[in-house]
Amino acid sequence: MPNTLKYKGSLANRITAAQERSRIEALTKQNETVILDYNDVISLSGSYADELFGVYTQRYGPQALKANLKIKGASPAVARSIGQAIQNRMPASAA
Repeated sequence: MPNTLKYKGSLANRITAAQERSRIEALTKQNETVILDYNDVISLSGSYADELFGVYTQRYGPQALKANLKIKGASPAVARSIGQAIQNRMPASAA
């Protein structure tokens, strides 16, 4: 059964993103799918997106990201920040 993590407000702190990434890594190492619910997120900074999604992608690869994490309810601006962070951290051969 997937774990749903709900977020709200503005997400802009790299330290907080690193803590969330650690939490997500622990769940995915147990073969859990993690749903990130961004329905109530107003904004997500590039640094937050990089620390969570970019670093996760760099460590585990885009296939693991796609298999283990599901994003729900992200606004177009939030989705763009996430996509840019992932793209920036992908190896040139995978981009």
